[in-house]
Amino acid sequence: MDQLNQRPDQHTVARLGELVEDLPFAERIPRRSGDVAFDEAWEIRAFSIATALHTEGGFEWPEFQSRLISSIERWESENSTTNGRNWSYYERWMLALEEVVESRGMVTPEEIDRRTKQILETPANANHQHAVREPITVSPAASTAHLGERWPIDRTPSAHS
Repeated sequence: MDQLNQRPDQHTVARLGELVEDLPFAERIPRRSGDVAFDEAWEIRAFSIATALHTEGGFEWPEFQSRLISSIERWESENSTTNGRNWSYYERWMLALEEVVESRGMVTPEEIDRRTKQILETPANANHQHAVREPITVSPAASTAHLGERWPIDRTPSAHS
């Protein structure tokens, strides 16, 4: 993909599907209509970062898989279903990714801590005046552009304005 918001080609889609199906605990991956689902923007970012780093040769998929298994097993040993803590597959995913990039020397634990602190201290609307280009988003303008074709909007002033 050369541009943001561009649909991946069929080869990339097929390859991502293979990677997902090879994941441990694949039955726990959130899905909607059979497709991998994300509830929060950070989840798709974590997914995208991991698959991109793997694709670019940053690490082998089995290495990530074993870290993910360890992350899930740690959560299971530390939590019971009655303690009120919610399970999140992508939290386990993120921890596994952090461990892989740290072990590979791509980033230090201090860098992760520093950046995490910086992000958490930044108010959610701190940069509202700047356009944000997410790796995968829906453009409101693009998604509603077709409405004018189906339902022309009368922009003439009404007698009630």
